[in-house]
This record gives sequence, structure tokens and C-alpha cells, in this order.
Amino acid sequence: MDNILVNPAISFYIGAFVQWGFLMAFLYALVVSINTPKKEAVWLSFVMSISYSSSLFIDIQHISYLELFLFDIATILAIFILRFFIIENLISIYLLLGLTINSSLFLGMYIDVSVFNNYEPWWFWFFYSIVVNLADFMMVAIFFINKDFLYLMKFKNGLITSLKGIVDG
Repeated sequence: MDNILVNPAISFYIGAFVQWGFLMAFLYALVVSINTPKKEAVWLSFVMSISYSSSLFIDIQHISYLELFLFDIATILAIFILRFFIIENLISIYLLLGLTINSSLFLGMYIDVSVFNNYEPWWFWFFYSIVVNLADFMMVAIFFINKDFLYLMKFKNGLITSLKGIVDG
């Protein structure tokens, strides 16, 4: 992955900040849930902390976009399995959205670079470098904000209502 757009030093600090953010989200969720039976945020932040901290053991300069895609798919599967044991909540929806966006962009970059052998930057590369970081920050932020700031639940409920109306009508 020598053809990245963001300077490796800056990329390292962004990655460290996101890892730190998920670790702090885990600790925050753990403290907030001490006297409550609801532990969904603890388990979700634990999964994300493990997923993003695993990059400490990876040489980020030589990992392929396909491997990053597979890491995100594994994390999505872990969250889906975890959703069998916890109540679906706002945090899981935001995490699944962020991981889906990231994995789609990793797959797109893999196809562009490894399949089409494109090494000239174009708009998709700039879009990738901005959106991947925004999705990571969104996933960290949802643990602390815990509000539907992108109105995803409203969109989801409206979509379900519309589909029920089509099926029933």
C-alpha cells in the first residue's frame, strides 16, 4: 500500500487517534454501564477496540486493500453475531454503516489498484481518503454522542413503513 494519498506519518497519527478513540469508548461504556443491566455499548466498543487495535500487529505500509476489506468484513460479521445476544441499538446501526462504507471503499481501491493497475490519483482516491476517515470518526463519535445525528433510525423506520405499505397495499 505504498501508493496512499495521505502522508504515512499523518496516516499513522489518524490511525492512532481512531484506535485511542475506540479504547476510550470501551472504557467510557464500561464506566457508564457499571450499575445498569444494559451492556450493549460495552460489547460493541470491545469488538471495535479489538478490531482496530489488531492493526498494531500489522505492517500498515505493506497491507493490501483486500486485506483491509477482509478485516472490515470480519468485524461486520462479529457485530452481526453479537446482535444475536444484545438488543439492536443505535450504536450497532452506525457501526455497521461505517464498516460497510469503509469495506466498500477498500474493495473499490483494491479493484482500482490491483485489478486495473491504476496508479494515477483520480477523484475516487481523494474521495476514499476523506470518507474512510470520516466514517472512522463517526463510528468513534456515536459511542460518546449516542444520538441519531445522521437520522439513520428515522430513515430506517420510514423505509420499513414504506415497504410495509407497498406489501400490504
